[in-house]
Amino acid sequence: MTKTITLTTIIALFLLINVNAQDTTKYKLRLVAPLLDAPENFNIPHKYPSMDQALEFSSDFYELGFWGIDEVGNKLFKDPYGDKFYNNAFKYLLGLAFSKYGSELPIPLGVWAHEEYHRAVLGKADIASENGNWLFTRWDGTVFGVSDTTLSILKRRDPGQLLYAYTSGVQYEANLSQQISIRDFYNQRSHYKNALLLYNAYYIYDYFNFSASEKSDSVKVLAPPDESKNPMERDFAGADLTAWVYDMFNPDMPFNNRDDFPGGEGVNRRIGFSDLSAEARDYLEKQRSLSLLNFVNPAIFFINRIKVTDDFSFNFFTQYVPTHFGNDIALYIPFTYRNSNLLVNFHKYSNKDDSGLGLGLGIYNFKVTDRFESDLAINYWDQPKSFYSDDKISGGFVNFESRYSISQKFSAFLAFDVKTKGWMIGEPDLYEDYSIQAGINFNYSRKQKK
Repeated sequence: MTKTITLTTIIALFLLINVNAQDTTKYKLRLVAPLLDAPENFNIPHKYPSMDQALEFSSDFYELGFWGIDEVGNKLFKDPYGDKFYNNAFKYLLGLAFSKYGSELPIPLGVWAHEEYHRAVLGKADIASENGNWLFTRWDGTVFGVSDTTLSILKRRDPGQLLYAYTSGVQYEANLSQQISIRDFYNQRSHYKNALLLYNAYYIYDYFNFSASEKSDSVKVLAPPDESKNPMERDFAGADLTAWVYDMFNPDMPFNNRDDFPGGEGVNRRIGFSDLSAEARDYLEKQRSLSLLNFVNPAIFFINRIKVTDDFSFNFFTQYVPTHFGNDIALYIPFTYRNSNLLVNFHKYSNKDDSGLGLGLGIYNFKVTDRFESDLAINYWDQPKSFYSDDKISGGFVNFESRYSISQKFSAFLAFDVKTKGWMIGEPDLYEDYSIQAGINFNYSRKQKK
């Protein structure tokens, strides 16, 4: 499969590199409505939405919010030249405030999607759960409805899926930034969500900073009096990253080998920094430092593309995410060459003592006809099997999407992807999987001034 993936990509790049036309439209609003994701919408306990749908729905709500901020800024600062600095500063600061405080609302934004990522991974393990940051449940940023017994069985039966359930939350923020950085590089915008990229990088670092400090010890003590005595009403992880390191360093320790929950049933799922071994604490502190790599993104600082020649433009960003086997450190380079939209990404997958490499290649917005355009993305990996294992998992992922233009603003899309065993950001299963997505795109643009 590896040779087939590589050969297919090389041939596709060679054929497309001279025939595609770059879209010079400047878009004000781009929305994606993924109406169907099969079999995810039917084969997991909570039914709807899938991980990919959660990403797209939250991306749409951010898109609408930043569009509104752009409109307000343009009305307040009408001179496009004299007031450009103040307009940009206003939009960036208001966008940063919206990213931080708006994300916490119980609607499809950051915290909601963060919890949906947790739920998607639990769902792949056939575990039903509820989103605790949703209008129709409650507003406290949790995933609840999972018993201690269920978590204990999951750790014994499939510890990798439990560890993935812990880390998938912060993977959402990284996945959203990855999507924004790539899409907005290929499709010029009247405004960019630069502030959201900054906030997502900060969110991941701040979560690590909290976890690798005495603050996590304090919350372990202070939080239980405000939590339900019923384990089913409590957050499944407590604190994602300390629970991740604790169970990753202790794969054979039963889940229930935790402190008793004070004044209630079951165990205290919250793990404090002091509960970790010295080696585990050092590891968590190292991950905190590595999470700073998420700030290495020129788009955070208004550099949305770097033009080298008329034929070649590029950008880049680095990405760190924790995984069930340790971490993934990646470099993404979207670029245009001779009017083709291309992507290459490199990965280093590391566990405690070993590492493997990965490569991704992509072709985007390729016009088949005036109404049809398609994307093709292919990834290969050689990943550690688990945190302590010397064994590797070699595999890959292929995604193909085609869009048909219904009108000037609307298009319909159909996408298909298939993956082998292994981990990939945005995919909820660690095993072989496939999915088919269908939905509607809405694109609102303005004419470029000559």
